[in-house]
Amino acid sequence: MLVEDIVDFCDTEYKNKQCDNCTYGNNCPDNHCDKCLHYIHTPKAAPAPREYDCPNMANFYTCKYSYKYMSELTYALQQLKDLRDKNHLKVMSVGCGPCTELFALDYLKEQEDYQFESLEFRGIDPAKKVWMNIHKKIRSYNKDQYVAKFFYIDVLELIDTIIKVKWVPDLIIFQYVFSDMQKHCPNDKFKEFISKIARFINEDMHINTYIVLNDINLTTKMDGGREHFDELLSQISKPAYKQFHFFNSNKTTHYEYGTEYESNTLKIELPKKLSNYQPFSSCASAQLIIKKVSDDYQCE
Repeated sequence: MLVEDIVDFCDTEYKNKQCDNCTYGNNCPDNHCDKCLHYIHTPKAAPAPREYDCPNMANFYTCKYSYKYMSELTYALQQLKDLRDKNHLKVMSVGCGPCTELFALDYLKEQEDYQFESLEFRGIDPAKKVWMNIHKKIRSYNKDQYVAKFFYIDVLELIDTIIKVKWVPDLIIFQYVFSDMQKHCPNDKFKEFISKIARFINEDMHINTYIVLNDINLTTKMDGGREHFDELLSQISKPAYKQFHFFNSNKTTHYEYGTEYESNTLKIELPKKLSNYQPFSSCASAQLIIKKVSDDYQCE
């Protein structure tokens, strides 16, 4: 499966490379990329501002988070009944990183939960230097069925291009995007981002297409971005939607956002060789699933 191939690749790359000429300068924690990731996810803890600009950190990130993020999205994708039997599937991922959404789709195809014969994937992530090697490896996987293209530009620019060429996805995925933007994006640009995405959904996407948001189950006051889920939802014309969350095995409490999934178990058992990355062993996110529907849509 794709997740196994890419994680194996990143594990090998990480073990064989050192942080020479680190982009973090004198603040580099000497090949402890988990610390750099902590600084990105918790900016207040960082000795200096830290960004996703290091391929070695990307390899560590992929090994640590892929099975968790892939599993969370698999639960969400299993809710999208109008897509499960499509022969040709078009997917756009905003802030794609290592493409855990593509891992989830590949897993569902393997399990015969999804029946697509061909898949067009458009991944958007401005950090070309960071993810380029991983994306190159992804493009070489199952070329007969998967066509993956990557755009290293701002998503607002790409949407203008997509509208012009009339490429409309069946599914847009935001995988841990809103919480990251909450930490690193100016508020006015964030609002512009949400408004433009909403306008694209309302004016250009087709009936029975979906938007999936999967992110940390925290409010903006706790460095999450869950309120922005509802801000996007409020700008969609007559949406059908579902809200979900997982029981958080790592916390004593968690926010009850929508319906709690019956299980938070990972879809694939963690390989033992990943233990040094201290990967998460269960799902814990909040999710918003939006379906674009017709004016005469009846609630399910």
